[in-house]
Amino acid sequence: MMTARIRRPAVAGYYYPADPVRLRQTIDELLPDAPAARDVATAVILPHGSYRHAGTILAATLGRIRIPRRCILLGPSHTGSWMPWSIMTDGAYRTPLGEIPIDAACADALRQRCPFLEADAWAHRGEHAIEVLLPWLQHRGPSDLSIVPVVMGTGSREEIAQLAVALAQVIRMQEEPVLLMASADLSHYEPHERVVEQDRALIETMTELKSHRIFEHLATHEVVMCGAGAVACILDASVALGATRATLAKYGTSAEAGGDPYAAVGYAGVIIR
Repeated sequence: MMTARIRRPAVAGYYYPADPVRLRQTIDELLPDAPAARDVATAVILPHGSYRHAGTILAATLGRIRIPRRCILLGPSHTGSWMPWSIMTDGAYRTPLGEIPIDAACADALRQRCPFLEADAWAHRGEHAIEVLLPWLQHRGPSDLSIVPVVMGTGSREEIAQLAVALAQVIRMQEEPVLLMASADLSHYEPHERVVEQDRALIETMTELKSHRIFEHLATHEVVMCGAGAVACILDASVALGATRATLAKYGTSAEAGGDPYAAVGYAGVIIR
């Protein structure tokens, strides 16, 4: 009998607490005192910084929506993997709060529509962009949560557009809501004031649901953004699913959270409905 593939946590104790009790306490302390969460959103855009720097953004965004049983997560590669697209099709992601199984049927349906999606778990091993979001889903979501994680190592507009179409098709086939999630950090390693200025324009393109303008802005203004492809894909898929509006839940920078004001990173949480 084959042993299920388990992707073990890579940044527990660094980006977020490794102790499960402390991890739950940290999330609870960050969550706003707000009324009960509303309906499931079509998609969310979230940062993948440490909880120290980006935790309030995660809390303000995920604290306003209901987490369904299935989430599809797209994030950029930070590990230098040679794979342009990597999807886990079986097994589970493990965090200090337990294991989240991969939705194999959903992952397989995406692969059938996008042959470039490689069933490769190696690129996920040290990658934090998806991992840092999972404890929030475990803590706030249902006990039978499952995920489809995709790590992107390419900015191919053609393949991003193809995956967006596939995501919309697969989600329409489901009998229950599915939450799309893009993991992305905005402007990188600039003085705080410049980061805020650059990010204002980036957030405008996201809230207007115009993916093409993200790439245009990055190229024109030479902005370094981590996860632009994931955001563009999620925006296009959301529009195909009928989403009509996106709202900024919260914005902040690493400098505002105590980081270097001369090498700041911007973080935004956006809810798409």
